[in-house]
Amino acid sequence: MTPRTLHRGSRAFSPNGLRAVCVADAEAGARHLETWELTEAGPRRRQRITLDQDLPLTQCVALDDGRALLSWHEPGGIQHVDLFDLTGGRRSLGPCPTPLRLLPGLDLPGWIATAVAYGTDDHSTVFRVGDDEPWLTPVVRLPGRLGGAAAYGPCLAVTAVVDGTPTPLRIDPAAPESDRVTRLTGDGSGAGVGHVLLSRAGRVLLALDTGAGLRLGVTTGTVVRLLDGPGTPDSTVTPLTLDPTGGLLAASVNRGARSELALYDVESGAVRQVATPPGVVGPEAAWTHRGLWLAYTGPTRPTVFGWVRPGESELRSAPAQAGRHPARLERLPGAKGSLEAVVYGPDWRTGAPVVIALHGGPDRHWTLAFDSLLQLFADAGLAVIAPNQRGSTGYGREHADAIRGAWGGPDLADIRALRAYIDETRGPDAPRPAVYGSSYGAFLALLAAAADPDGWSGCVAVAPFSSVPALYADAYRPTRNLIDRLMGHGDVDDVLGPRDLLRLAGLIRTRVFLLHGRLDETIPVAHARALAHRLIDAGHGHVTYREPADRGHMALTALAGAPQPREITDFLTRPDAPRGASAGQGTRPPPAAMAHH
Repeated sequence: MTPRTLHRGSRAFSPNGLRAVCVADAEAGARHLETWELTEAGPRRRQRITLDQDLPLTQCVALDDGRALLSWHEPGGIQHVDLFDLTGGRRSLGPCPTPLRLLPGLDLPGWIATAVAYGTDDHSTVFRVGDDEPWLTPVVRLPGRLGGAAAYGPCLAVTAVVDGTPTPLRIDPAAPESDRVTRLTGDGSGAGVGHVLLSRAGRVLLALDTGAGLRLGVTTGTVVRLLDGPGTPDSTVTPLTLDPTGGLLAASVNRGARSELALYDVESGAVRQVATPPGVVGPEAAWTHRGLWLAYTGPTRPTVFGWVRPGESELRSAPAQAGRHPARLERLPGAKGSLEAVVYGPDWRTGAPVVIALHGGPDRHWTLAFDSLLQLFADAGLAVIAPNQRGSTGYGREHADAIRGAWGGPDLADIRALRAYIDETRGPDAPRPAVYGSSYGAFLALLAAAADPDGWSGCVAVAPFSSVPALYADAYRPTRNLIDRLMGHGDVDDVLGPRDLLRLAGLIRTRVFLLHGRLDETIPVAHARALAHRLIDAGHGHVTYREPADRGHMALTALAGAPQPREITDFLTRPDAPRGASAGQGTRPPPAAMAHH
């Protein structure tokens, strides 16, 4: 039997919108490059090419003629770009001298893709990617880093970020070198600073900083006109694509854990809703005479290519996978009001074992997207509650900003209040809930285990960090930038004290499972090693530690078919210890697992 698909990532549409490509992960660890043809009758898969399971950091580009580009990294960080032909043959274009971001090509001879390289000197270089020699040709070198980019006919519209200021630029590869780069909106346009979002039919859509927040704007290269957009005060809008005339904008309107699809007339401001099944509309899209195409996922549907036929107002998609668990949304109490939670499995109010799942970020939130790990938990009979506590995005600025300067404060209070409510509702004889978290969610899960030592049946922490100051000292620049942006340095003044898990480890009495990929590029694995040592030195007898040698930050979700997800599921479904029982004595993890590398 063909393994079922769990996830389709690295998704991309061809410039003409008639092809698509993605990397599909399936059960038992299978990984494939898929190419698709987007027909009037729906998406049709043309190729399914087996890839290495451990292929990291992939990027895809779909070409108009059905070929595909795939970028990948070998151990040690060297990046390669391969070209797949119409028969599935694979040819290496070559290694890259510096990390590249691949983009669709321009409407120019010999230009199959565009690449942007970030140097070590705060400059970026734009390259032409061809299928001849040399396959990588420099076009222009610019100061700063390049953000959003979109094909603009034979030109490229990009966002150049210099000293934190984003400026929209036009790059014309055919122009003389001295005239190759110009300001996209023209001098004196009054556009302010902004980011390029997408382009079609001679129009470029921008996100503009007006001084009172970001606004959508559209330009033809001279004057910028501000748009109201299809959103509402309680939603966020993600522009997806423009129709072939450039007059209609398809946008994902996100409200909490689900998203909807809206069509917005950029001239009249009229909005037409598209009937969308409960789920999440992805950021990739294409619009052709065959209809509107986009990525869509729901609780029982791993990512598929959905489409809206011309003249219709209904999103069509592949049927749900058999045997998958539907998800439902519930409002549950937090410390300062109700929280929305995505819930899987049996009714948590019954005697079924419960796990509270905490998302990473912290500037993220659980959605109705397909989640293979939460499906695995539900398969095992767990009632899964995935709350969007304060600090989560998707519920307005006040909700998201509640933890600025107070990581592990209001969000921890919400988790503790939710746990207490679950206990109270289920009664004193019901098993205590377990808590699971990844990345920032792992930090929060361990804080919850310390704050309520007798309140949990177990704690699973994937890629945790010990404290914000320690992480800031150890991490690479992107992680430090996130901490700065979300004001993670502040202290929380309460009974629990500073949020340092090495200091709080002695309070944790529940069973603990720590998993951290040795190659983690976001949170150094030394944090999990130190936490395991501190827990064991404090006399904790039930600590399980796993350190996959060939995995990074997404160690668990990348291990389809590997033993760790099953081991964690077994850990969470293990019978609860009597309330107030001692953890007992355990053994220190093997030295090889704990050694520094």
